[in-house]
Amino acid sequence: MYGDSNNLEEQEQKQNIMRHHHFIARKDYDRTIMKKVSSFRTIQQGQNRLEEQIDNISIKNKKVMLVEDEVDIAMTIKIVLESDANARLKVDLFIEPFAALNNFKSGLYDLIIIDIVLPNMNGFELYYAIKRLDDKVKICFITASEMYYEEIRKESYPELDTKSFIKKPISNEELIRRVKNMLGL
Repeated sequence: MYGDSNNLEEQEQKQNIMRHHHFIARKDYDRTIMKKVSSFRTIQQGQNRLEEQIDNISIKNKKVMLVEDEVDIAMTIKIVLESDANARLKVDLFIEPFAALNNFKSGLYDLIIIDIVLPNMNGFELYYAIKRLDDKVKICFITASEMYYEEIRKESYPELDTKSFIKKPISNEELIRRVKNMLGL
């Protein structure tokens, strides 16, 4: 019997050791799982922050197409618009209206600024060609000959709002203000 008692004690000790090891292993397993869950949460939070930053960038970076045949004026307008840190505009510049039309893609631009007097195609013709491709795009005109074109606009293009016209010359601040207003910034 005495031998059986030792045997029982040994078995109990082995079971206790096994339970203890099982408990420790389970604790380690639980810690490991909790660390993994925590790291997944951290990754998800980081991904959410990244998506939010991308959304903010998308909201702030507006794309403008500028069609102006006078290179010095076109470059000045581009530099002025892109220099406003609050608006964060990206301006694609085209000197030739057919090049602008060939490079236009629906949904790519938030605003299109078109000079009325252009070679080979006037600004109104370009306006209608672009509107056939994307009827939702915002378009405004820039012109130095407001009186003459105001008469043409009233007769031939009454649907165009007078707020859609920017008269040259214009101050840098006023140009930025008008463009930001058209973009809802």
